[in-house]
Amino acid sequence: MTAADLLTVGFFDQWARALLARVEARPAATAAPSEVVLYSIAKLAAVCDVDVATVRRWLKTGKTGRSGQPITLQAYYFTSEARIPWPALLAYERGEAFDLSTLPAPVLSAPEEVRPAVPPRPEPAADAENLRLAS
Repeated sequence: MTAADLLTVGFFDQWARALLARVEARPAATAAPSEVVLYSIAKLAAVCDVDVATVRRWLKTGKTGRSGQPITLQAYYFTSEARIPWPALLAYERGEAFDLSTLPAPVLSAPEEVRPAVPPRPEPAADAENLRLAS
C-alpha cells in the first residue's frame, strides 16, 4: 500500500458532500406531512448507492457527530429487520443526534368504503313464487 492509496481528507469530504446532496435530493416529500417514509436496509443501501454492510455499520457502530459525540443511525426494529425513517438518515448524514420520538405518530386511516368479502345475492324476481325448479 502506498500513500496514494489512502483516503485524503479532501477526497473524503468531497465524497461525503456528494452523498449528502444525493440524500437531500431524494423525493421524500411525496408522502403526506404526517406520514413517515421507512426504508429497509437493502432499499436504503440502494438509494444511497452503498453496500448493505455499510448501512448495517451505520446502525451498529455509527460515527462521531458534529459536537464530538458518537451517533448511530436510528431505526425502528420490527422483529429482527430494521426500518430506517428518512429524517433519521438526514440527521445522521449531517452528524446530528436524532430522537425517534420526534417523528409524528403514524396515521391509520379507515378505508372509505368497506366492501363485503362475498358479493351480495341478487334479489329474487317479483314473480319468484311462480317459478319452480326443474327436476
